[in-house]
Amino acid sequence: MVASRVLGEDVRSMVRKGARERMCFGFCLDKQNDPLLMVEPGKKPEALRAPLKNEGGGPPMIWGTYVVRSEQMEMICEKVSAKTITGLKKFLRKNQPKVNVLFYDKGGNLLDSLKPEKSDGVVIDDKVSDLAPPGESGKSAQELVKRLKRIHPRIALAPGPLEMKLKRALARSVKLVNDGKLQEAETLITMIEMALAKIGKTIENDKRTQARAQQSRDRMSLGAGVKRAQALRANVARTPGSTRSKLDRAVHKAAQLLKSRDMNGANKMMDRIEKALATIN
Repeated sequence: MVASRVLGEDVRSMVRKGARERMCFGFCLDKQNDPLLMVEPGKKPEALRAPLKNEGGGPPMIWGTYVVRSEQMEMICEKVSAKTITGLKKFLRKNQPKVNVLFYDKGGNLLDSLKPEKSDGVVIDDKVSDLAPPGESGKSAQELVKRLKRIHPRIALAPGPLEMKLKRALARSVKLVNDGKLQEAETLITMIEMALAKIGKTIENDKRTQARAQQSRDRMSLGAGVKRAQALRANVARTPGSTRSKLDRAVHKAAQLLKSRDMNGANKMMDRIEKALATIN
């Protein structure tokens, strides 16, 4: 593995690499006080300290790993310096990576971000109260709103890194409801509910959570079931190889059940897929 320097014109290429696999990064200023950013594949970002020095870099340095998911790049800093993170942030902003960039410490605490966080970022307190689903969405949307308001205060009780993930999922759910994408929102909300039930931060157990989700789905059409399967397929595509193959087969089976109009069987199959995804996440 060879470390490579990232110049301004290389930032978007760096983002593309992070979308394919988790990468290591290191950053500091060189002797001319110019930004010096280097990346390489692997799991030992501290190994970039030597290449940074060879390129004329000096302390303070930061290093860690980064990965790109859903239009945002998460940079986990194992070596932290607030001043140096600010320098990296300015360098990235100048070269427009076209994704939001979130800086975390290795404990999962948010340190900084490149842009103000919106739907995929940390949820602000009034995010759920601002829900305004399209009027024509009717009872289905209102049911999802009630579920979101029920789980919102519970997320704060989750441990640090999981809390961050659930807050981003909640914000994404809010946006989906407001955009009228109810089936995608329902799938994501169910995964949040099951994650909370698993760690005991809800008054419901898994069975009651699944029962509540099922009541919501019973109001939806075959077309909504198809959208649910499509949303699950997108989530399955981001899981590890061996697990992905098994879940792909399960999604295919759910699609066959939908085609034969067996909504009950299809929903049971998709319930199991969601439960498996919640366990992985």
